[in-house]
Amino acid sequence: THLASSMMRLGEDQMVNHFPNHYELTRKDLVVKNIKKYRKEMERQGRSGELDDIVPVTFTLPTDYPLFVEEFRRVEAEQGKSTWIMKPCAKCQGVGIFIIS
Repeated sequence: THLASSMMRLGEDQMVNHFPNHYELTRKDLVVKNIKKYRKEMERQGRSGELDDIVPVTFTLPTDYPLFVEEFRRVEAEQGKSTWIMKPCAKCQGVGIFIIS
């Protein structure tokens, strides 16, 4: 199989796996890109609301900054206060994460 061919054996009981395009799932900015692509596909199939309960509103900055500001203000107007988690892409182990409220 393709999965088996992408695995390198070290010893009899050791294995290192490398999945093709793994960064599509491990980089936050690319996860957002893929979720948005999937959401559009769901909308084409008439299933637009199915992700809303499990995927939070997500933006990639600076590209989505105007959309973020609009949503930030909308939520603040409705709820009085909002809290957002900002995570930089291409960082790991919590480096650079901060809270906006």
